[in-house]
Amino acid sequence: MWCIDTGLYTYRISGLNSNVIASLEHLYPNSISQKLTLTDYQIDIANTSLLRTLFRPQVAIKIDGHQPFNPISPRKLLPSIEWAMNWCVAAYDHTHLLIHCSVVEKNGKVILFPAKSGSGKSTTSTYLALHGWHLFYDEMAVINLTTGEVQPVFRPTSLKNNSIDIIKPFINKNNDAYLSDVVCNTHKGDIGHVRTQSREAFNQLKPTKPAAIVFLDYDAQANLTIYEVDQSIGFSKLIANAFNYSVIGESAFNVLANIVSNANIYEVSYSDLVSLTDFLEDIVSE
Repeated sequence: MWCIDTGLYTYRISGLNSNVIASLEHLYPNSISQKLTLTDYQIDIANTSLLRTLFRPQVAIKIDGHQPFNPISPRKLLPSIEWAMNWCVAAYDHTHLLIHCSVVEKNGKVILFPAKSGSGKSTTSTYLALHGWHLFYDEMAVINLTTGEVQPVFRPTSLKNNSIDIIKPFINKNNDAYLSDVVCNTHKGDIGHVRTQSREAFNQLKPTKPAAIVFLDYDAQANLTIYEVDQSIGFSKLIANAFNYSVIGESAFNVLANIVSNANIYEVSYSDLVSLTDFLEDIVSE
């Protein structure tokens, strides 16, 4: 039985094999142990049947006794655990407003990247986190309903397919970074996970209100194009990316209204991370 502490959420995971444990110890340094403590979520991994242990093995992931995912090959366990950890938060945490996006911080200013899959938000947040920025969370903005501040969560980024090769050259230049072994042919393609900072660096991060919201659109043929977005449009786009807006109700409306009233909102088409970073640097230096 292993426990993972991500700062805001804690998980107890049973049934891990030695290879996955080794990867998790790299992804969660000073944050994973076998101490049996109270945790927020319970994740259990088990073989699906005796026959499957001998022929084309499969394992099932159960969360608090429920099985929300199809069985998988043991070699795909690491990304599946990461997805399960995200699922726990999205399904059960209704004490925060949860927006599907990547979140980064620099100079005490937080930027949200809400976007659909393939927009480059994880690639962008990983690149920034390896170039002097801090990662709050690659998967979602966890927003305090009272203060409107985004909570940092100690999790790796998840890169798919070509993004892995784009980021790989920067990993070795950062002593706090680590890239897991790439797991091929998942339902999302080839997946690699990147730790972008040490636990000690993460512990220095503080909940922070968003300074900007940037809706990214990666286009390999595009020059950097930036549009300012009206608050009402930004509001509706954030709702479209929220996991639990309709569950929370009035408090979610109020906190989102406050955020869009006080943050700069942009739509950005880009193909080059360097040019995009220059634009983002201007935001956090203002």
